Amino acid sequence: MKTFNDLTAYNKYLNQSPPMHQLMDSRVCKQAIPNFPQSSAEIQVNLFKISLKKNFTGDINYGNNKYYTENGLMLFSEPGQVVSWDSLTFWDGYAFIFHPDLIKHHPVASKIKQYKYFSYEINDALFMTPQEEEIITWLFTRIHMELQQNKDRANISIILSLLNVVLSYSEVFFERQYKDKAIKASSFAEKVKHLLQAHYKDFSEPVTSIPTVGSIAAELNITPNYLTDMIRAETGKSTINYIHEFIAEQAEILLLQTDMSIGDISHQLGFVNIPYFSRFFKKVKGHSPSEIRNQGIG
Repeated sequence: MKTFNDLTAYNKYLNQSPPMHQLMDSRVCKQAIPNFPQSSAEIQVNLFKISLKKNFTGDINYGNNKYYTENGLMLFSEPGQVVSWDSLTFWDGYAFIFHPDLIKHHPVASKIKQYKYFSYEINDALFMTPQEEEIITWLFTRIHMELQQNKDRANISIILSLLNVVLSYSEVFFERQYKDKAIKASSFAEKVKHLLQAHYKDFSEPVTSIPTVGSIAAELNITPNYLTDMIRAETGKSTINYIHEFIAEQAEILLLQTDMSIGDISHQLGFVNIPYFSRFFKKVKGHSPSEIRNQGIG
């Protein structure tokens, strides 16, 4: 697998002209995409990339999901992500690519670590309203003009200030998207609950594992970070807390309604040993399993 650590080599692979600045580059998509390779095996890109894609009409396939949008969308990637493509989809918009060294001495470096959307997968794109698209387009245009006019002499402080605003707006827009999805789509909390119910569908035999954020997210075909953001937007809880509360409820039912030993209940629910189960249960419920059973606390 080819690995790209600098903009010059990456641009050359994509049949693009050399970057306008050694640490960053901006592309107008409708000019750049016709020169891209029509397909590519997996490559690892150790650069940050923010893409604004515009003027889509009809269905768009991302990951295993299909979307319909007439507005713009944004995609974010961080160093180390692996990409490939079999065919190209043409679009308008901008792409801003930059080396990690560009931000390492700037406050935006610590800020960018807080933004989980850089680790979202391609099916976790930010779908913008027309007003949001207008704002982001203006910011990308300013970045592109500064680079185009001044190239290696571009004012880095100005560009990083504009980048900071792009990131701040993106965070706000993702929050809006979480809330919209919580309203328009079926509840993610309900989906997680249904998966947990299926996992513990009966107590006739022990389960082999305890559900995790990662395993639940994989079943829903989204990233763990995105799932956690959606669950928090709907319930105010983290996904792991939501899962643990469900499991503790199942344990409490068994403690109060059966004569199974605490050890058998621990094994039934997928715990590796009784001490771990007891610590887990007390952390969630505030009482030990024996206290619940002996005192009938519910």
